Amino acid sequence: MSTKRLFKVLLVCVALSVVLAACTQLAMASEQLQQMKAPRSFGSMVYIATFHNFFGFVDKLVIWSFSVLSIALIIQNGLLIRRTTLVPELSVAQIKTMFDEHRFREALEFCQTDPSFVAGVVHAGLIEAANGYEAMQTAMEDAAAERTGRLYRKVEWLNLIGNVTPLCGLTGTIWGMMTAFGEIEAKGGKANPGDMAGGILIALVSTFSGLLTAIPALVSYGIFKGKVEQLAMEAALVAEELLSNFRPAKEE
Repeated sequence: MSTKRLFKVLLVCVALSVVLAACTQLAMASEQLQQMKAPRSFGSMVYIATFHNFFGFVDKLVIWSFSVLSIALIIQNGLLIRRTTLVPELSVAQIKTMFDEHRFREALEFCQTDPSFVAGVVHAGLIEAANGYEAMQTAMEDAAAERTGRLYRKVEWLNLIGNVTPLCGLTGTIWGMMTAFGEIEAKGGKANPGDMAGGILIALVSTFSGLLTAIPALVSYGIFKGKVEQLAMEAALVAEELLSNFRPAKEE
């Protein structure tokens, strides 16, 4: 299964799970709202802040969409950025065996079809074998940089989500406070706490929702970025070691 197809499947599965959980929680919250004597749960507060105000609904919808996307990206990157995926021991052993047995054409074909990071770097070096070892090294460096950049671009989406969702939450917070102070102004400064509670609830739920989405996204971004740096460097060193057979004797 290709990476794009896997990401789409993960996104759909996560979205369905989140929607199902949200519907269950909101159904319970709606039922609880009918029992005024019961204390408000988190679900009921989210329900009020979301569905009792149009702007609150739009704001939460954006944040929840980012949350679903963030979860899907975390799962996708967790499956992709692993040593067993980027520098698989089996692929390295097969390439080494082919080189030791001087089956270079077979090694070239194997590296062309193998999706791992290290195989892609070795393949780039093998293509330049006729131009000398220096050309092979340059090709390997370029291939490693290109593949590392590709991984960074996948991880960077988490950084974007982690920085945008707090701003979405802040937007909802400002709107909620505007609503609360609007009630005070409408009643000539004599509004009671109940009149302002709705706007304040929108503000606090918006802030909480934005942070709840942003924190895991930023933590995951930091973890995955470090793993990309570590595994990309490891893959480049392994590829260079595999192609050491092509190094001229005078350079040894």
